[in-house]
Amino acid sequence: MSPTSGSVRTGPSAETNDDGEYCVRGYETSDREGLLALDRTVWDRPRGREWFDWKYVENPYVDHVPIFVAERDGEIVGARPFLVLPIRGRQETGVAFQPADTMVHPDHRRRGLFTRMTTAALSYYADAGVDDGPDFYFNFPNDMSRPGYEKLGWKAAGRRTTFYRVQDPSAFVGTRLNEVGESFARLTTPVAKRYYRTRDRAVRTNRQFVVHRHRAVPVDRLAELYERSVPDQLHAARDAQFYRWRLASPLWERLTYVVEGDDGPLAALVARTRTTKDGADGITITQFAELTPLVGDNEWLAGVSRLFEAALEEHADSDVVATSGSGLPRDFLAERGFLADDERPLSLLTRSRATVVARPTTDDSPWTFGGVALDDHESWYVSFLERDTT
Repeated sequence: MSPTSGSVRTGPSAETNDDGEYCVRGYETSDREGLLALDRTVWDRPRGREWFDWKYVENPYVDHVPIFVAERDGEIVGARPFLVLPIRGRQETGVAFQPADTMVHPDHRRRGLFTRMTTAALSYYADAGVDDGPDFYFNFPNDMSRPGYEKLGWKAAGRRTTFYRVQDPSAFVGTRLNEVGESFARLTTPVAKRYYRTRDRAVRTNRQFVVHRHRAVPVDRLAELYERSVPDQLHAARDAQFYRWRLASPLWERLTYVVEGDDGPLAALVARTRTTKDGADGITITQFAELTPLVGDNEWLAGVSRLFEAALEEHADSDVVATSGSGLPRDFLAERGFLADDERPLSLLTRSRATVVARPTTDDSPWTFGGVALDDHESWYVSFLERDTT
């Protein structure tokens, strides 16, 4: 569903769950500032109204704001939001809810609020009378929170590999890297840029491919390219509306590259960049957030090679460039200096890899969607647009 233009959107009209100390209920429009304050406390990050409205209020796939909150004495102390995505399987399209930005105030933890908010949401959306809910749930909890989801009926569908090109290792010194990571960063800094220049010269693509650069995301072109080769796995269904909303986060700056061959456009790459914190301690990260078509043949891969060449050249000053492992051969990424987080040295540095977990809307619902099993590793195509990456 799409929101009515100009309408004020509230949260789920769920029955209030009040135990005398905490009240668990659906979001109300007056909750926004309390949620943003809680976000600053829990995540120590600057998030504002524009980000909140983009992510939750202006989502085009539901007619309400899909957030449950925990309140005590008029203060928001917990939140259970959902990022809503259109989903496509082999035989069906629908809507999936992704738990995102889960928060409990430090002073109110270990009191069951995570479970209460989540079960309230599951109960509400399982009601046959609710027509604005999900076809299933999926998300990417860290190693600390995953057991909580599994206790509530989620099942793991396998870890996902992310690839990183660490262009300035010194930027990570003094961050949350462990001691191995600190040593790696200090030792590799003097040779990193020379290494990548050598790598890039070795894989230069035939210049017959022309690359066009766009500051405004060409949503219609991206949607047209996506439809040329659609994977059978579960993934976010892409059309112009999806790209227009999903790639509008105010936290990122975006550039889109479209490569053309003799017969017209072959593929497109959306690169988005942000700095994790203000000031000298911030890390500038570029994500290759979208590559469309999602899969392709050898000609497609040749065009993708030219896209990577153009995007890496323009983002040479980013401290790190990240891309998902879906759709591209591992050796293709290795040739361009990307390291997998499931192999050394990154496997020694990262605390938690992305793991898909999923569950149907009710305990007795089938564990399939569109002819695809929800809890099978091979069922999923995962890019940054399927993941809650702000």
